Amino acid sequence: MPVELWFPVPFLIHDVEPAARDAVRAKVIAYLETEDARRDVAPAPAESVVTSYYKPQQSVLVDAKLPELEEIVIRAGNTFIESLGLPPRRLEIERAWINVFRPGAQEALHSHDGSLLSCSYYVEAPEQCGDLAFPDPIGPRRSYRAFTQTTGNNFLTLHEMAFKPQPGRLIMFESWLQHGVHCNKSDKVRISLAFNLRQAR
Repeated sequence: MPVELWFPVPFLIHDVEPAARDAVRAKVIAYLETEDARRDVAPAPAESVVTSYYKPQQSVLVDAKLPELEEIVIRAGNTFIESLGLPPRRLEIERAWINVFRPGAQEALHSHDGSLLSCSYYVEAPEQCGDLAFPDPIGPRRSYRAFTQTTGNNFLTLHEMAFKPQPGRLIMFESWLQHGVHCNKSDKVRISLAFNLRQAR
């Protein structure tokens, strides 16, 4: 009697080539020292991160001169759509921002409803800097697992999936998924870029 699996949750994990990873890192670090960054990257309301998310009129990709990263993200988005068996579509970046997590910073659960795909790209990711975490998106199943004590360590019984950030790694997912960031328990800064993608208008 085989058990069938339905309602999987797709993720795309892509490690950028070292040359591109190092080029992006150099540009982001240089950008964070500029006047543009002091304007763009400010503490976010009700969060313990410093972020450019709340300055939508600014383009971090333009200010930090990151066309290569934009290309990588769009290409990953096309691969993601193709892997779902959907017809190709032209994608564009709806919004991009930088998140700076100082020691002790974390981010509450949230989603990017209204976008098609979202992703995080890691620039600086020291050990213990905070995993990108996704709770089981099926709420009743989370309650059931807790009540019946059937939480386990495989993908059928996990209550949460967490991805360890690595420099040069891109993690992409559908924008409806709730996610958050665990506490940065290192003594160093965690730096990532986040993207929302939509079908080009």
